[in-house]
Amino acid sequence: MFAEPLMNARERANKSRSPVRKFLWRKRVWFESTFGLSVMEPWERNMEADICDLFVSSGFDVFFIAWALLTIACYRTLPSTLKFWSERTMFYLHGYGNETDANARMLTRGQQAQAFSLISS
Repeated sequence: MFAEPLMNARERANKSRSPVRKFLWRKRVWFESTFGLSVMEPWERNMEADICDLFVSSGFDVFFIAWALLTIACYRTLPSTLKFWSERTMFYLHGYGNETDANARMLTRGQQAQAFSLISS
């Protein structure tokens, strides 16, 4: 789905006999792979292009756009990352990874304690 426009452009470049088109295709692929544009969403590519344009004009604009990209990245990835690391920490410290498993263990420990107290009395 995301690679369709790129694949169509590749087919057009390969079918073309124009050396200029093939040269431009190679430069486009080089540029996208060098700067990681192939893994970005379209709006991120546009913002990156704006950063390149504004880099020459004003330092504050570049700082603001870089800050906006960082904020969006943290907003989108930080909650899942924190959840993952908290589950891994719980697993390494206590032997269980999620709250459901922990609650089940606490319930069974409570039932075992009640059964033991009934047997001993």
